[in-house]
Amino acid sequence: MPWLLCLITPTRYFPQPHTFFYLLLTALIIATPLAMAQEKTKDSDWFQVKQGNTYQTRFSLNSDTPPENKAYLGELLEKHLTLHESMQNPRMNEGEWRRLIQKTPQEINDLLATEGYFKVKTVAYQPAPHIVEFHVHLPPQAKVSKVSVLLTGEIQQPAHKEILETASKSWPLQVNNVFTQQAWTAAKRDLLASLLQAEFPNAKITQSQAMVQPLTQEVSINIAVDSGPAVRFGKVNIHGLQHYPETLIRPLNTIKAGDPYRQSELLLLQNSFMSTGKFSQVDVVANTQALNSGNTADVDVTVREMEEKSVRIGVGASTNTGARTVFNYTDRNLFNRGLLWDSSIRLEQRLQAATSNINFLMDEKGYRDSIQNSLTRTDLQGQITTALQNGVRRYWGQPRKFEQFIGANLLYEYLQVDEVTSQFNKAATVTYGFNLRQLDHQQAPTKGWILNTQFQLSPFERISDGRFLQSQARAQAFYPLTSSTQWLGRLEVGSVNGSASKVPATYLFRAGGDQSVRGYGFQSLGVNEGGATVGGRVLLTGSSEIVQWLTPSWGAAVFVDFGNAANSWKDYDPVLGYGLGARFRSPIGPVGVDIAYGEETKEYRLHFNLGVNF
Repeated sequence: MPWLLCLITPTRYFPQPHTFFYLLLTALIIATPLAMAQEKTKDSDWFQVKQGNTYQTRFSLNSDTPPENKAYLGELLEKHLTLHESMQNPRMNEGEWRRLIQKTPQEINDLLATEGYFKVKTVAYQPAPHIVEFHVHLPPQAKVSKVSVLLTGEIQQPAHKEILETASKSWPLQVNNVFTQQAWTAAKRDLLASLLQAEFPNAKITQSQAMVQPLTQEVSINIAVDSGPAVRFGKVNIHGLQHYPETLIRPLNTIKAGDPYRQSELLLLQNSFMSTGKFSQVDVVANTQALNSGNTADVDVTVREMEEKSVRIGVGASTNTGARTVFNYTDRNLFNRGLLWDSSIRLEQRLQAATSNINFLMDEKGYRDSIQNSLTRTDLQGQITTALQNGVRRYWGQPRKFEQFIGANLLYEYLQVDEVTSQFNKAATVTYGFNLRQLDHQQAPTKGWILNTQFQLSPFERISDGRFLQSQARAQAFYPLTSSTQWLGRLEVGSVNGSASKVPATYLFRAGGDQSVRGYGFQSLGVNEGGATVGGRVLLTGSSEIVQWLTPSWGAAVFVDFGNAANSWKDYDPVLGYGLGARFRSPIGPVGVDIAYGEETKEYRLHFNLGVNF
C-alpha cells in the first residue's frame, strides 16, 4: 500500500495530513471486522444453560475448551448460580434481575476457580431486557508444579515403615496433574483416611496449603500430617443384652486384645453380631480418644435385640414359579440356648415347600453349625419332583469375604415324568464348598465379584442308588463403565460324574428363566424325555448385561444370555436369549423386569420377581 511505503521514503514524499487520515480510517475499517472475526473464532457457539418462564441466560466459552469440559461446566453453571435459582421464582422483578446480573460474573469466576480456572474473565451483555449473555474467557487449567507431603509422629518409627511408604506413595495429586477443589479435597481426605484406618486413629492434618500462581497457573502443594501414637485394641465390652447371657454372645467377638487397631476389624466385629439374626442394631465404637496405658483402646459394642419370636406373611409373584404366599415363623432363642429357628411354608403355583433351619451361634473356634430340613414339591416342564432332605452343615471364615463349609445330607426323592413314568431315588452325600466375595457394597454392588462353589459326593452305595460327584460353580462380576453405566457378568458351570445310573433329579441340572437364560421358561432347557424336560449331567450358562442408570434409582438394561444343560459335553448345544429391561434400586437390593427374546423358540418372554412382606 502507498502509505506504508511512505514510512521509509524521504520526508518530501510523506503524504498530506488529510490523505494520511483517510488511509488510517480505511485501515481501521478493514481491521475491525477482521478482529471481530478473530474474536468470534475464539469463542465457541452460544449455548443456553437455563431458561425460565420470563428470563433467559446464555454463555460462550473459549473455542479451545474440550467438548466434555464444556458440558460439565455448563452443568456446573446451571446448578450452582444464584441467578438460575432465582429465575424460577415467580416473584422475580426487574430490580432483582439487574442486581443478579451485576453479581453473576464474580460468582462465575469463583465457581470456575473450584475447577482450576483461576484467572477467568467474564463479561455480561444484555441484548434484550430479559436476556443476558455471559462471555467467559477461560485460562488454561491450573496444574500442580510442586508437591511436599510430610508425615510426622510415631509413624516415622521403623515398625511402621510399610504404612508410611504406602501413605506417601498414595498421594494422588502429582506434578502436572490438573488441580481442582474436588481433587484437592479428595486427596487430603484419602491421605488422612489411610492413617485413620490403620493403627493411627488420632492422625490429623497440621498443615494444608495450596499456593496458586495466577500468572503461570501453577500450584504448589504443602501438606503435613501428624500420625499421633500407634494404637492397639484393648478389651471388648458388650452392652444392651436382655435375653441372651454374655457367655453365649462373647464368642462372636472377632477382636483380640493387643492386636493393632484396624477400622476394618471394627466392621468385621459389627458384621459378626448382625449376621446372627438376633439384633436389629449393632453399634461398635473404639475409644481412641481416651487411650489406656500402652496406647490401647477399649471397644464398646452396643446392641438392640430383635423380638424373640416373630411371624411374617409374604405375598408375591415371579415368572419362574408363579404367584406365591409365604408363612414364616422365627424363634431367636430356641430352648433358651440362643439357637435361631427359622421355619416357613411356601405356596406357589409350581412350587410348594416346608422348611426348618436351626442355626447355632458361633463357638469359640469360629465355627457356625446348622441343621437343615425341607420337604419340597415342584411341577416344572412335565417333571414332578417331591424331595425330603435332612442335613447338617458347619461354616467358618468371614461370610462377606471368604467362607468355607462342610456338610452331610440325606435325600429321599419321588420323581414323576410326564405323568407316565415314576421312580424313587435316594442319596447320602457329603459336601464341601467355599464362597468368595470382593464387593464395594453388599446390597447394591457396582464393582467387584462373587464366586460360589460346591462339591457334593455320594460315596455310600448301601444308602444311595450309586456313587456320584456333583460339582458346581457360579461367578458374578460387576464393573462401572462410567459413573452411571454398569456392566454385569455371570457364568455358571456344573457337572455330575460317576457310575450311578440313577442320579436323583435334585442333583441334575436344568436351565432357563430369570437368573439363568432369559427368553426361555424356568428350567425348560435340559434333556428332552417324551414330552418333559428333565435334568442333565452338565450345565453351562452365562450372561452379559449393561445397565444405564437414568436416575439414582431407575435404570435401563440391555443383555445377552446363553447356555443349556445336557447329558454330556458332546451333546451340549447352547441357546441364546437377549432383550431389554428396567432396573430399580430398592432398599433391599436391585429389582428388575425384563423382556427377552429366545432365539431358539422365536418367542418373547417377560421375566420378573416381585414380593412384599407383612
